[in-house]
Amino acid sequence: MTQKEGNGSDSDQVLLMATIGNEEDSMSWYLDTECSNHMTGNRNWFIDLNPCMRNNVKFVDNSSIMVEGIGKVMITRKDDKVAYMNDVLYVPSMKNNLLTLGQLLEKGYTMNMQQKLIEIYDSQ
Repeated sequence: MTQKEGNGSDSDQVLLMATIGNEEDSMSWYLDTECSNHMTGNRNWFIDLNPCMRNNVKFVDNSSIMVEGIGKVMITRKDDKVAYMNDVLYVPSMKNNLLTLGQLLEKGYTMNMQQKLIEIYDSQ
């Protein structure tokens, strides 16, 4: 996850979390405004994975981790229907799962934030 350093204030960044189940469940996804790509370390979630994509993900603290593929992940929505997230990076050493709000907006999703709740809608 990214974190601003230097003179940036806490209000310069937003990090939200969406959870499925309890907080210790590995199916939790962090909704991040600053990451560039959706990422997960769970290989079993991919329904389509291209292992040829090899690269490093670099964090603000200059640490980096290896990407070992890119693909499509199926997510079960609140209404028990499924949604597919494309271009998800497979990063085996990731301990958390990240969805980038920027990519969701680019792909036509809309968002509604009020108090302690964020709702994300697809075009349908």
